[in-house]
Amino acid sequence: MKKSFHFLLSVIIIIGITACGNSDEQWVEEHGYGPITDKLELSEIDSDLALQGKQIFDSYCAACHALNSQISGPALRRVVDKRTPEFVINYTLNPRENSENHPIGQELSEQYSAMMFDTGIDEEEAIAVYEYMRYYNEHRADPEE
Repeated sequence: MKKSFHFLLSVIIIIGITACGNSDEQWVEEHGYGPITDKLELSEIDSDLALQGKQIFDSYCAACHALNSQISGPALRRVVDKRTPEFVINYTLNPRENSENHPIGQELSEQYSAMMFDTGIDEEEAIAVYEYMRYYNEHRADPEE
């Protein structure tokens, strides 16, 4: 009896570990490597936050990215339709690991001449930039002051 109980317990533990591992792998596949490890709940677009995001985008991102055209990096307007918010923010905060280890990042690195570098912005700023991209994607215009 004890032997079968221990065997059953071992099987349950192995299944649990395997399921958790797959879940982590699936999360990374969909949402990238980075500090965002839980699904973000998006509400209606916040135009004030989008305006802050535009200012951050202009300061840190616009040298390599535009919303409607390719510079040295891809155009970003439609990224909110193609990728999860968690992926975009994780990529923004952790470009090196995503470029080197994530299949989408590797593809982007091959497609564009330069690998994205760490901008040094924090999580709140990355969320604001994402909100700016959401705003622009919906309104096809920048938020107004």
